[in-house]
Amino acid sequence: MTNSRKNEVDSKVSDTNDVSSDMEDKNQEMQGAHNRKKNVLDFRKYTKQIWLAGLGAFSRAEDEGTRLFDSLVKVGEELESKTSDIADSTVGVVGEVKDRVTGRVSDTKEKVERALDERVNSTVSRIGFASHKEVAQLVELIERMEQKIDDLTEEVKKLRSKK
Repeated sequence: MTNSRKNEVDSKVSDTNDVSSDMEDKNQEMQGAHNRKKNVLDFRKYTKQIWLAGLGAFSRAEDEGTRLFDSLVKVGEELESKTSDIADSTVGVVGEVKDRVTGRVSDTKEKVERALDERVNSTVSRIGFASHKEVAQLVELIERMEQKIDDLTEEVKKLRSKK
């Protein structure tokens, strides 16, 4: 083969290589564009799936939340009923105990007052002081005497005026 022919073949091989290289570049570009398009489509697909999952979660939470709320209300009502019954019975028992204690305290108070009165009266009479009863009798006697004195004074005035 001659040089010129060899150069010609080399040139054609080179051109073929260039074309092949260009085709490879274009193929890579197309593949890159295809990958980008695929990535965009995948992104949209995942975004939509996330959105749908969120809607599903919201719907389930709403359904289960309502059921949970209703369940909690029922448990609360049962608890309130039980505690109300316990509170009512406790109030009844406390009322009974209060009545018994009040009665005992009242009886004890009266006994203490009587015992104290007896002791004070006994001590006062031993000392020689007049008791409350004795003082009341004396006050009544003095009031009657004052009335008699007033009556006598009036009579004396009438008698003097006649003279």
